[in-house]
Amino acid sequence: MSVQLKRIIVFRIGHLGDTLVALSAFWAIRSQYPDAHITLLSNSDPKNPHYVSAANVLPKEGLFDSWITYPSGISKFKQPLEMLRLVLQIRRLKPCGLFYLMPRIRSNYQIDRDVRFFKFAGVQRMFGVNFLRKNLLPAHSLTPVTDVESESDFFLSLLAREGMEVAERDRQDSLLLSHDEIARGSGFLSKSTSPDLADSLKIAIAPGSKWESKVWDEGKYAVVVEKLVEEFNVFPIIFGGSEDKEKGDRLIDRWKRGANAAGVLGIREAAAALEHCHLYLGNDTGTMHLAAAVGTKCVSIFAAVDYPGRWYPAGGGHHIFRRSVECEGCQSANCFNKKLCLELIDPEEVFTACASILTSERRSGHFRSGTELFAQ
Repeated sequence: MSVQLKRIIVFRIGHLGDTLVALSAFWAIRSQYPDAHITLLSNSDPKNPHYVSAANVLPKEGLFDSWITYPSGISKFKQPLEMLRLVLQIRRLKPCGLFYLMPRIRSNYQIDRDVRFFKFAGVQRMFGVNFLRKNLLPAHSLTPVTDVESESDFFLSLLAREGMEVAERDRQDSLLLSHDEIARGSGFLSKSTSPDLADSLKIAIAPGSKWESKVWDEGKYAVVVEKLVEEFNVFPIIFGGSEDKEKGDRLIDRWKRGANAAGVLGIREAAAALEHCHLYLGNDTGTMHLAAAVGTKCVSIFAAVDYPGRWYPAGGGHHIFRRSVECEGCQSANCFNKKLCLELIDPEEVFTACASILTSERRSGHFRSGTELFAQ
């Protein structure tokens, strides 16, 4: 890319998963401009106690040099003051350019509004706007819903169209986890595992989601893991937010083994613990993207609420389960069709996918023993 930029803003909003799917693009921009001052502009949601902002996910140093966060969902009375504050913050940065990494489900009206705002704030060069316009996805698609490029790959395509090199970074290094974060994550695992199960194969389970329409039946998770315990002697660890703790406790009681990290570990500590897990089994959640970010293979249960492929985890070796139904692409947080798309996913086929990953990992010698965790 021939354009030289000394001060850059990267505009990306959203929750945990929205941040993580843009991680490869963030690193591509940093690699292209190693000496630039790069600021991430993102949002927060003060009304949502479970909202995970980008600042809670990304490394404090090495990727972005500064952060600007604005509140979303605020009252109309507060919006003018917040917008003025944001304009002043952007103008103080004197940015040379802005990378527009926004969701593909966005209207031309929203894009025009954003462009006008950033020009008013002093941003003259914007990258990715035209590419996004040409590749917008309808909010509600007619069935059958067509496969689309993943969000992660889409952003790399956007940057490539702008003339950037987009070689993907090693996933195990993408979050730049600190020594203390790694120690706390592995420390939780060692403290939660009894010595007689120290060498059990650890698997991550994420049975929750902020969208009820994406939640596979709790009993089906129970059945799959029961069989994995029997066949592979696995030790299950529940991941998620505090809202998932009760469900995790019920599952662990049924399995008679396991640890519940839901609401206990911070996001980056959870990433460190996930790196020690030999697979992820769970719903389409931010935790799934966190597992993929540290290189853990995923067995992911997808409801048909969105475009197939759009939110699939980055990287290879994952197993995706998604069934097409007449109401697919509904974009609904609450199902109106008795979760038919999820009911069509059979626990036996999910077990087979998990067994395939565990067997492959065992043959390739990728397993870390539990005694290594206890030694840390």
